[in-house]
Amino acid sequence: MLALRRALPPDEAQRRSAAITKVLLQIPAVQQAPAILCYVSSKDNEVDTLSFIRLLLDEQRMVLVPLMQPGNELCWSRLRSLEDLRPARFGILEPLPESCTFLDPPRNSVCIVPGIAFSSDGYRIGYGGGCFDRFLSVFNGIYSIGLSYDVQMNAVWPIDPMDIPVDLVLTETTIYKQKNNDKR
Repeated sequence: MLALRRALPPDEAQRRSAAITKVLLQIPAVQQAPAILCYVSSKDNEVDTLSFIRLLLDEQRMVLVPLMQPGNELCWSRLRSLEDLRPARFGILEPLPESCTFLDPPRNSVCIVPGIAFSSDGYRIGYGGGCFDRFLSVFNGIYSIGLSYDVQMNAVWPIDPMDIPVDLVLTETTIYKQKNNDKR
């Protein structure tokens, strides 16, 4: 799946990302959330979140981005400008230390989650550290949303008891909603 994602030509990945962002911005929970927790796309042709984050910041919305801590734990820092981001461990964009404002994610926030592969029922494969699964297991927000290109969907793998599915997976053509999820 990673090879398929990496093989997308940049202009094609950008076109698909724009379609995903358009749908993401139309979700009522995203429009109404007091904060958006969002990964910062920075490697391996991930679905672009920089345009989405830029739009949120332009609207003066609260955006929290993850920082990896020892033990693969995520903490969240408020992002005030894309200019505050620099490549960190594994090439992932994170805020400069002097611009970090660590916050606990507010209730009713929305979390945008990365992945290498997704199943239609919301399970995902990340880079293997388990940091997003650990975070999602205690997340008290309204929605967790995975962003994926169609080529990353419907992979089959054994589900681990520690795996936490996202509530929705958005691709450029489809919204996959977890079956037992009545969130709107």
